Amino acid sequence: MAIIRPPSPPLSSDISMATLTHYNRYNRLVDDKGRYLPFDDFQYRLAPGDDPAMAWHFTRMARNAAIQRIAYRNERGQQAGFNLTQSILAALEQVDRYTTRPALDDIRRRLSASGAELAPLRFSEAITSSQLEGANTTTLVAREMLSSGRRARTEGEQMIAGNARLMSEIAEHLQQPLTVDLIRHFHAVGMSGINDKTYTPGLFRETDDVVIAGRDGEIIYRPPAADSILSRLEAVCAWANESTDYVHPMIRASILHFMIAHEHPFRDGNGRTSRALFYWFMLRSGYEAFRYLSISSLLHNAPARYAHSYQYTETDGMDLTYFLDYQASIITRAVNGLLEHIDSLVNRRAALDRRLFESGALRRLTPRQVTLVNVLSATPGKTFTGAEVAEALGISPQTARRDLRVLVGEGLVVAVSANEQLVTYRAL
Repeated sequence: MAIIRPPSPPLSSDISMATLTHYNRYNRLVDDKGRYLPFDDFQYRLAPGDDPAMAWHFTRMARNAAIQRIAYRNERGQQAGFNLTQSILAALEQVDRYTTRPALDDIRRRLSASGAELAPLRFSEAITSSQLEGANTTTLVAREMLSSGRRARTEGEQMIAGNARLMSEIAEHLQQPLTVDLIRHFHAVGMSGINDKTYTPGLFRETDDVVIAGRDGEIIYRPPAADSILSRLEAVCAWANESTDYVHPMIRASILHFMIAHEHPFRDGNGRTSRALFYWFMLRSGYEAFRYLSISSLLHNAPARYAHSYQYTETDGMDLTYFLDYQASIITRAVNGLLEHIDSLVNRRAALDRRLFESGALRRLTPRQVTLVNVLSATPGKTFTGAEVAEALGISPQTARRDLRVLVGEGLVVAVSANEQLVTYRAL
């Protein structure tokens, strides 16, 4: 559904002293609840009888007076800028506290003491970023494909495999500045082998027939002209690499995310490329925990809000605050999710140790069987075959299955029939 665009400002002659006095209450960046509302929402949250256009004019004046402009303009020449809301500032503090390399080292120490690790999270963004763009492969199947290394069988799986390659590739280029060639390279790595005729991997679109349409087919956005792509991306790279005017790395990474999607330089795959570049910039800036955070898993849950955060910026004079505010909420939730996951793994191990002690199982189990139950418990929900356990522990399949049956008998592991011939096991 198309959003309601902001109204044009009133004529100065329409603003009397009485009007100025009455509407000055709206001369502020956020509402009483701290929300940086777009006009689409703002118009419904006024005092009874107040004119939405006039009230909006005063709010917009306050925002324009405080806005921090950056060296980036849309095709109409409107200069982009942003304000820092309390929610954005809170997200910046959280990112600085919990996602830097020292913070990640501390997380790994906590997990190591619990026999768990972060590795199972490394595929999350590759999977959900593709699902956000239409890949209909389930997360369970996608994880199995990526962890086993098997070949992709469907277009959805090819999208996910390509995105996994892309997320791996960005880590190889963290010492480089952003260039047009690097953007093209990332696109080529991530989009090759899906449908090369549709994606034209690594090649910019050459026509202006690519538009962003809403659910009802209405055109909600036309990207800049194809013949301006090269010069506009060079300007994007110059801004991303610029270091004289300080902008917090998360803000700069999020704006880069916006810029690539806004420029829409490729026929397809722009969303995945823009989100990959967000991760590239965050990792390049030392925020190591982003290797294990997925913003797309949350964006996928509310794609309309994600799309609207672009539209609000693009229809309101390139005010990036709408996009940044929404991204800040997503990043905050993603960091909280990671911390909660870490706590759950640590608490799960503590609960398991207490259960083994109180039940007397520690006296009945061999050291190898205790190791096995700890390994299975460190990846809740994951199933293992006897052969996988045998290989991991360096024992025979017969011994592995015997150990697993002992753990089933202790009520620590459950056996699940995968098919008539295969039984798998997972921790309770």
